[in-house]
Amino acid sequence: MISLAAIAIHAQTTDSIAEPVPPTYPDLVPISSLEDLNADIINLHFSKADAAARKLITAAKRKRQSTEDLDQVISICRNGERGLRGVDRVVIVDSTVIDKKDFLKAYPISADLGTLTLSSKGDIVQYQTQLNGMVLRPEGSDSTNLQIVRHYVENGKLTEAEIIEGLGIDGDINYPFLMPDGQTFYFAARTDDGYGNYDLYATRYDSDSKRFYQADNMGFPYNSYANDYMLVIDESARLGWFASDRYQPVGKVCIYTFIPNDSRQTIDYETTDLNELRAAASLHSFTAIPMTDEQQQAKAEAIRHIKQLSATVSTTRHKDFEFVLNDTKTCYTLDDFKTSEAKQLCRDWMQKTKNLTALNEQLQQMRDTSPANRQPILNLEARIMDLQVETHTLEKKIRSVELIK
Repeated sequence: MISLAAIAIHAQTTDSIAEPVPPTYPDLVPISSLEDLNADIINLHFSKADAAARKLITAAKRKRQSTEDLDQVISICRNGERGLRGVDRVVIVDSTVIDKKDFLKAYPISADLGTLTLSSKGDIVQYQTQLNGMVLRPEGSDSTNLQIVRHYVENGKLTEAEIIEGLGIDGDINYPFLMPDGQTFYFAARTDDGYGNYDLYATRYDSDSKRFYQADNMGFPYNSYANDYMLVIDESARLGWFASDRYQPVGKVCIYTFIPNDSRQTIDYETTDLNELRAAASLHSFTAIPMTDEQQQAKAEAIRHIKQLSATVSTTRHKDFEFVLNDTKTCYTLDDFKTSEAKQLCRDWMQKTKNLTALNEQLQQMRDTSPANRQPILNLEARIMDLQVETHTLEKKIRSVELIK
């Protein structure tokens, strides 16, 4: 696999001023003596890079030298040229550069969409849905062989890990997000068939076979030859976000906010100027492709949504719950806990607390509508008492784990 580590950091271009020169990518080591070829790849000049690579392959074969890296360049160029013919016309509303270790803080998503949790190393994201307590997380023997597994929260514990099947991806899979419909699934993967490093993929669940369909690379402009990952869509707000370290220095990442299309709106390859197409495909310029009046209006509305959403989340995210540890410390978010064990226990506690609230509401409804039907009421009261005991026990365990450590 040729990843970003195999593409040059000092990309230069001799194109007209219509195409801006992109900043360098982070953490890149160039292929030895191939800086011009690498620059063409980074700037999406795939036909030019392909022709140059084929000449180098011919020369290498005459000298009986390995062509493995160049063969992968050919594959990247083939994928890239195909991708330029299917660039999605995406309206980018905003972009925010943030430290990679804090990148999830730039996602102003509501609690209704679930919970995203970054690992202590900052390289793995666990996602817990809000509706059914499903937990999706990467798991593997090492960081280059991660697969997405699924759990459910039952009685305060995670069920046994179950590998998500049917994705058709041979590589490192990470950064999962499942839409509230339970069908549409987004994730990032590093594969030999991608554009380099993490690419974003999308698939849907087949309820008949109980498997996901083979995932599709989302193409340009979502993906680049940098790391592109963690796509989240909030349908109620008509907003989406994804992260990318394209054009960013080491340790930084850009969070792009965009308006998700109901269906892919491909930019016409035949009638669009190639420099404009490349700029739109790589997000060199947010205004490379002119917007219609309808898109302009949608962007203005999206900007208003962002302000409202940020204001709402800022008042709720930092106080998702109230958990008193002792006389001096109260936790309001999962990030307030120091230990990963306490965070996981707190997720269970939150779920039980939510279930307890729902059962009490159900009990009150039964008392109001069917007061004479005593046995169902007694059964529900017993369930509530058991859940109260479980919740209280869990609270003590959280305090013990967090305060001792």
